[in-house]
Amino acid sequence: METIKHNGKDIPVKHADVKVTIKHKETGVIYKDDAEWKGLGIDPSLIKRDVLVTLPTLDLFGETK
Repeated sequence: METIKHNGKDIPVKHADVKVTIKHKETGVIYKDDAEWKGLGIDPSLIKRDVLVTLPTLDLFGETK
């Protein structure tokens, strides 16, 4: 597990999980990447990107001084 040092303590680094869905606004067709819809010559104004970011839970009851 990756860690960083802060005030002499090792803190674990938590990474986010990011999922991007590229979809045609009118037809609802889902594309796997930008190259796919660009290769079809689709107008960029008809493309919608949905981004889902999932973060790990945080320890809200950490130590205090």
